Amino acid sequence: MIHANNLHTDQLISILFTATPDITSEFPALAARELGLGDVPLLCFVEMNVVGSMPRVIRVMINAETDTPRSEIQHIYLRGAAALRLDIAQ
Repeated sequence: MIHANNLHTDQLISILFTATPDITSEFPALAARELGLGDVPLLCFVEMNVVGSMPRVIRVMINAETDTPRSEIQHIYLRGAAALRLDIAQ
């Protein structure tokens, strides 16, 4: 997501992660730390456990300072997650 939107780490304000309740092996933020985002505030949340919702989904919201118009931001949806937002999935 960072590379797709030509962001640099100094532009990052914070990153929020949500995970469905079936993800229990690790915090999603750990991967970001291991990628070198040690000075960016990271926060993890658990998604609501809604009957019929898609399993094993991690969502990421990056808050960043950028001059890129919202209409040009690249929203990344991997595999079946594109079905969550067909209107903006790339």
